[in-house]
Amino acid sequence: MRQTLAILAGLLAICCGHAKTLAEAAESLTPKLPAGCIVTAEQTPQGTRFALAGKSPDPTQAPETLVFEIASLTKIFTGILLAEAVLEKKVALDTTIAELVGPDCQFADTRVGRITLKQLSTHTSGLPRMPDNFTSGFKGYASYDESLMLAWLAKVELKKDAPYACSYSNIGVSLLGYLVAKQYGKSWTDCVLEKVCKPLGLMHTQPSHLPSLGTLAPPYSGTKPGIVTTFQAFAPAGSLRSTAADMLKFGQALANPERTSLKDALTLALQAHADSNPNGGKVGLGAFRTGTAERLAYGHDGATAGYRSSIQVTPAQDTVRIVLMNNNTMEGSEVLKAMK
Repeated sequence: MRQTLAILAGLLAICCGHAKTLAEAAESLTPKLPAGCIVTAEQTPQGTRFALAGKSPDPTQAPETLVFEIASLTKIFTGILLAEAVLEKKVALDTTIAELVGPDCQFADTRVGRITLKQLSTHTSGLPRMPDNFTSGFKGYASYDESLMLAWLAKVELKKDAPYACSYSNIGVSLLGYLVAKQYGKSWTDCVLEKVCKPLGLMHTQPSHLPSLGTLAPPYSGTKPGIVTTFQAFAPAGSLRSTAADMLKFGQALANPERTSLKDALTLALQAHADSNPNGGKVGLGAFRTGTAERLAYGHDGATAGYRSSIQVTPAQDTVRIVLMNNNTMEGSEVLKAMK
């Protein structure tokens, strides 16, 4: 729930008036940043600006070319992959886990098998944030594989049938990515690169286990060096790395699906598919939504051991804002809120 509230707070900040540019907001927060930097990308009707606040890991590199872990922003990509699979008739939004996981998985609770792909993507499945056989902190992502995920899935129990009220679930989106990729007979990595990144021209965006396509901003935890996070089963929930340039391009695609080759998939993914809170917030396939009409905004925050990220898109205002940080001392949404 904390993650959902942070995302919605950032979205609400976008829908209000601003006294600062995103770059100015980031600069104002550098006293709170003990190491590393904040890279921002901001598109408004007045133009586009990339900026860096703090200390650059490589002053010879343009800020927009530095690579960061974008963490849970990955979930939007997995939601778009689901939408594309629906359009290709590989699955439907109401396809259940039991239909896809295969006969080798015997559920201790048959209600788990009735969870749908839409419920996994919208965090309404009733599955917890993390599985109880994951106990190693951020370093544990490197060793938590699909066999552990499926072993957990076979024994987990629910209190009732889904859908539940929206409650953030990393394991739910990880399972979603695994199941969708399974229908293509490929890995999630291959699917997301082929079906999402390549069509959108995101040539510097890829999962963390692949070689970095640029200078990786080193992670920090406060003043100390942080850890680089690598993923196996949790890849669909948080493994992508990207640049501010690529993420701005991604935000532009979310703002204007009709200008891309993924128009139908983006449109389906960005629709409101469930309530995210009792106050009118909605969630699509991955992206959170707030407001309506000219104030409709899409967004998500991300966090790994040494990185923070945020994307906020307001289509009617032709506005895209990206925040990438290589320190875990504050959330990406704090930069957005500092624009007030």
